[in-house]
Amino acid sequence: MDPAELEWIAWTTPITTAFGSEVAASDFSGRTVACRQHILADTIPIFTPLVAAGARVRLAPCNPDSTDDRTVAHLMSIGVEVRARAGMSAGELGESLAWLVSEPADALCDMGGDLIAGVAAASHRPAGALEATTTGLHRLDGLDIPFPVLDWNGIALKNLIHNRHHVGVETWPAFTAITGLALYGREVVVVGFGPVGQGVAARARDLGAVVTVVDLDPVRLVQARHDGCRVAEMDAALRTASVVITATGFDGVLGEQQLSEVADGAILVNVGHSDREIDVDWLDRHPRTPIRRHLDRYELDRRQVYLLNRGSLVNLAAGLGIAAPQLFDPFAAIMLLGLDAVLSGQAAQLPNGLQPYPQALEARVARALATGPDSKTSRT
Repeated sequence: MDPAELEWIAWTTPITTAFGSEVAASDFSGRTVACRQHILADTIPIFTPLVAAGARVRLAPCNPDSTDDRTVAHLMSIGVEVRARAGMSAGELGESLAWLVSEPADALCDMGGDLIAGVAAASHRPAGALEATTTGLHRLDGLDIPFPVLDWNGIALKNLIHNRHHVGVETWPAFTAITGLALYGREVVVVGFGPVGQGVAARARDLGAVVTVVDLDPVRLVQARHDGCRVAEMDAALRTASVVITATGFDGVLGEQQLSEVADGAILVNVGHSDREIDVDWLDRHPRTPIRRHLDRYELDRRQVYLLNRGSLVNLAAGLGIAAPQLFDPFAAIMLLGLDAVLSGQAAQLPNGLQPYPQALEARVARALATGPDSKTSRT
């Protein structure tokens, strides 16, 4: 990346960049940070100050379908050790995780829980870790983790802002960029009505879709009705859907049984962290035709269905040119400040296992988001 583009990335991520100037002045020489996450341009302001502070940074993707190769090349040029490329196979993805787990680290940053689980199984003892996703929390539930893990998926800022608004804002432009279709008059089924599903449904309604919600929680179904959505059982909803979008964080939500009920011509989309909320392995047993970038058609008996981005997060599909790094800016800052806290010894007195992300750090980021990064409080 040329200097002008890097300057623009810094300008569009003012909160992370401002906190990054503090972190860069630290001395983390001899410390190692291992990260497994989406590798996009908005991660550059996270890793640049850690490298400037002398930390060794090792990085692998949590999802190869969201990897930006230009970002990988830039991070490697500044000294980050990266095992990633766009379109990695499942085997290559597993190898990159094994490479990351193979050496001990002082701090971990994870999306999906696999890095944390692997490090715990390898008997490494980092000072602490961060986990960012509902899928990761499911993965770690019940595991004996011998180090503290800061859960920033559960912070109010992420649920109220990123999950509830930002995912929906990016999902439907990605849908249109891939398919060339608008939502007007289309029947959209949203599976899972947590904060992400709520935001995706609200934005779809704004764009003219008729939205039906499927959820196991009756309280969420009541909420969906109050938000102006229809509600239905899964099988009934799938039979008439034009678009089906999963937002649960669980594997296999649309399995063989459900996919056998999907209407002819339906478009399948996922915005949950797991790239197997839709059973892509079962779909791959059927004739598949690539139609255009990030769009495949499957022949299921006498029906055709379409899958976006191989079942991975459609809002993070690489190369669409629709990404908005400033939307992730406060959450990149959450990650950077969390890693800084771990490397600075602030997690040393915490119990092992999942722990709440420090409220004081969340408040610093929220204050900067509300009033501008220049008004951030002093470092604690």
